[in-house]
Amino acid sequence: MTTTVPTATESTHVSGNEAEADLPVLDVAGLTITYPTEHGPFTAVDDFGLTLRKGQRIAIVGESGSGKTNSCMAIAGFLAPEAVVTAGKMVFRGQNLLARKPSPLPRRSPGLAVVFQDAMNSLDPVWTVGSQLGAVIRTTGKVNRKQARERAAEWLRKVGLHDTDRVLRARPYELSGGMRQRVMIALALAGEPKLLLADEPTSALDATLSRELMLLLVSLTEELGTSVLLVSHDIQLCQEFTDRTIVMRAGKIVEERESRLLAEQAAHPYTQGLLACVPTLDTALLDELPTMNGYLPEVAA
Repeated sequence: MTTTVPTATESTHVSGNEAEADLPVLDVAGLTITYPTEHGPFTAVDDFGLTLRKGQRIAIVGESGSGKTNSCMAIAGFLAPEAVVTAGKMVFRGQNLLARKPSPLPRRSPGLAVVFQDAMNSLDPVWTVGSQLGAVIRTTGKVNRKQARERAAEWLRKVGLHDTDRVLRARPYELSGGMRQRVMIALALAGEPKLLLADEPTSALDATLSRELMLLLVSLTEELGTSVLLVSHDIQLCQEFTDRTIVMRAGKIVEERESRLLAEQAAHPYTQGLLACVPTLDTALLDELPTMNGYLPEVAA
C-alpha cells in the first residue's frame, strides 16, 4: 500500500493533548484510494471521512463495490501494496496512520482490531482455536501458557461458546459457521482494542443468528468501551445497533444521519431505495418486490 503523508503532519504521533479521552478515537478526512489498471488509475474511494468517538458505533452501508471495505482496510493498513492511499488526515488515538512505514505484509496496529466477513477463510486452518486465541492474549501482557488458556476459555464463554475444552482443541473447519463467527469476535476483542473494524460480521448467517450476534457484539464492546466501525449490507441491522449510519455509493459518501432517524429523514434517492428494497411483511404479498429502479433513473435505464 502506497500512502501520501500530509506535509502538515510529519511525525507519527500528533503533538499536544490529542490523545486525551475526550478527543476522537478515529478522525478521517479526505480519504481517497486508487488502484492502477491497464486503462489508468481507478478510484475505489473518493473523499471519505468520519469522526468516531469513544464507545460510539458507526455503520457504513451500500452495495458491493461502493468502497465500504476498502475504507476500513485502509484504516487498518491491510490494503494490497499497489493501492495508493491519500488523505487530509487519518488519525487513530493521536497516531497518524498515514505515517506507517510501507510493509509487504500487514502489521498489527496496537489498539485496533478487525472482524473479517469470512470467518472460514480468515481463521488459520492449521492452528487450533486455543492457539490462535492464546497468541492474541499474550500480546496484552506477560502471561504464561496456562494463564493464556484460561483467558481464552473465558473469552469463549463470553461469546457464548461454553464447551470450551472442545472448542479450544478444535480447528476452524471443525466448527459451524456461527461458531466460527463467535471465535472471530473473541479473537478481535481478546486484545481489548479501542477500535473494532467489523466487516460484515453477520455475513452468511440467517436473520435470527445475525441479530443474536450483533447483540453480543454490542454488549461486549460496551463492556470494554470499544468504538465500532461496522460495514454491512443490512441497513435494518445498522439502524438498530449503531449510532450513526454512513451511506456509500460508487466510492463516495452520499448521506450520513443518526441511525434511528435514517428511515424518516433519508434525503438521497439511493438511501431511500435501499430502505424501500428491504423485504417486510407489508411487501410479502406483492407480485413484484420494490427495486432500485424507481429511485435511481440510471438503474432503470
